[in-house]
Order: sequence, then C-alpha cells, then structure tokens
Amino acid sequence: MNRRTRLILLTPVMAGSLALGPTALALAAAPSAVPAATCSLSGVLPDGTVNISGGGFQPGSAFLESSTGVGAGFSMNPDGTFNIAKAKDGQYSVRQGSTVTKCSGGGGGTTTPTGTTLKAGIVAGWDAVKADCKATAPPSANQQFSQGWNKGAAVAKEAFC
Repeated sequence: MNRRTRLILLTPVMAGSLALGPTALALAAAPSAVPAATCSLSGVLPDGTVNISGGGFQPGSAFLESSTGVGAGFSMNPDGTFNIAKAKDGQYSVRQGSTVTKCSGGGGGTTTPTGTTLKAGIVAGWDAVKADCKATAPPSANQQFSQGWNKGAAVAKEAFC
C-alpha cells in the first residue's frame, strides 16, 4: 500500500480517536451516583426492643435521633452500613451532616411485645441473619413471630450467606 492511500485510510481513524479521547476521559472521571441511604427497624422483639440497621451512608460519624428524646452519636462502618441492636422501640432517624434519613419499620413506639406479628418476625429474622449469618432465633412465646423469624432468616441466608 502506498503512502498516500495509507494516509487517506488512517486519517479518519486517527481523527475519531482524538475526538473521542476527551469524552472517554470525562466519563471515566465522572463520579458515580451516591446510593440513597436507607434505615430500617426490625419488628418489635419479644423483649420490646428493636434492631436498627442501614446502608448507603458515607463512612464516618453520624447521629441517631429518636422520638423517645434520646439521641446518640456513632460511627458508620467503612462500607457505609450500621447495625444497632436492642434499641427502645420508637421512631428513629439518622443525621449525617445536614442530611436526615428517617428509619422505617418497628412498632413506632406503640406496639407491645405481645402484639408482634408474622411480619415483625420476618423483618427481625432478615435483619439478624443479614448482620450475622450464624444468628439464631430468640426465644418467643409468640408462634407467629417465631414462624416469621424463621422465614425471614431463611431468605436472608440465601441472599447474604
């Protein structure tokens, strides 16, 4: 192939790579979207407490606010998750800087341990096994709660263990 033909064929390829180069670099340098932070409470456990867990937060310090008037500072795990066991039932939110994430679930401070349901057991089993694959069901006189706990734990084991 002669020199002129080579230049005619290679010029569009070279121009295309020069044009797309800055675009590829800009896309590679663009920050990925920050996942939305979430926070949830387990169902009310037989002892009247809840477990609070969340993810999608920035690593570092945070503050747990409660409808019971009690607040506490804590540190997120390096992967932006947290788990707080045996908290008093109530409504909670997590404050990190100026961002407040309201926690969902739990009894909202109105459910008594005897009012726990199958759904509360499912959530509690899911949260417990998600936090520790070797978690075992807590003793409960409420058969619906125990059945729910086992169902939630089984699904969480499939997903996380």
